[in-house]
Amino acid sequence: MNFEFAKQINSYLEQHNFDKALNIAQTALRKIPTTTFHTVLDKSLVAHADDLASWVEDFYNLATKKNKVEALYFEMNEFDINTDLWYIDCFSYSNDGGLNLDDMEWLCDFDTDSQTETDTVFELGGYEELQDAFENVELDTDDLQNARDWCEQIIIARFMELMTTTHKIAKAKKFCWGMVPIYFTEHSYDFMLKSDA
Repeated sequence: MNFEFAKQINSYLEQHNFDKALNIAQTALRKIPTTTFHTVLDKSLVAHADDLASWVEDFYNLATKKNKVEALYFEMNEFDINTDLWYIDCFSYSNDGGLNLDDMEWLCDFDTDSQTETDTVFELGGYEELQDAFENVELDTDDLQNARDWCEQIIIARFMELMTTTHKIAKAKKFCWGMVPIYFTEHSYDFMLKSDA
């Protein structure tokens, strides 16, 4: 993870200004000679939003049969090293600990019987060429390393855009989980967002 690149867009992501964040990242990537990582350009994940909203509604309905649900947390798997499948996990919480990037330990206390199982995660399709690039491209030049790093930032921004859009759809469709605050990030990343839709 290139934290210098992340710093350039994270403040816009915090404001849910995905257009600005993506514009900065994509402009930087376009300045680098073309690589396979450039296939991420203008490739949105938002097409998954309707299916994802329904998937979360099903998960929420199952979770509420076991526990009160006051918050949901979503994680995209570590896509840069888990290249065979990109997916989203969901966890439910009976207490909402709030967003404090210096202390998110409450996320460790998810309801163990209210998490997605390996066979029920939400798969993200359409990025197979990039999955192959993360698996196989040798980073033997600065340009390739920078292209990969900007591609990572774009994917994270696209995932966050997807989650925010999905939450808005859930609220508009009056899905039960649309009124629950959600938190989301990539696995092992120390930056996350919250949506109250």
